[in-house]
Amino acid sequence: MKFRFIRTQDPEYATELMLRWENLRKPLGLPPGSEVLPEDKDSLHFTAYDKKQMVGCVVFHPENKEKGRLYQMAVSQEYRGKGFGRKMIATLEQFLSKSGYKEVYLYARDESIGFYKRVGYHLDGESTQLAGISHFLMSKTIV
Repeated sequence: MKFRFIRTQDPEYATELMLRWENLRKPLGLPPGSEVLPEDKDSLHFTAYDKKQMVGCVVFHPENKEKGRLYQMAVSQEYRGKGFGRKMIATLEQFLSKSGYKEVYLYARDESIGFYKRVGYHLDGESTQLAGISHFLMSKTIV
């Protein structure tokens, strides 16, 4: 398993978008293109590879020098349950911590809450509607 940051100008960004759409938006009946968000261009795109195939991604949007939001985490169906997501989050958090970030938050779908709890996030509030489904605010101190 290898990780790397990509930019929206990189050719791999199209692969990341497809991974996000297939795993996050398509199951909700949303069309291609709905996975592209305005903050993408100002965010860090962290991707996971098995051999040369992108199998996971997560995006970090910095809000200030110490805090930011994770969003659009996706792992290919055939790679789920094999540690890719945990390793991807841990590696990204190590980088963020070394870069001075102290807090990360996210909005998790109901089915993802258990995963995020296992990697140290805690619930911070009630559900809110995003992309037509309930999401729960979760956060973690990474210092």
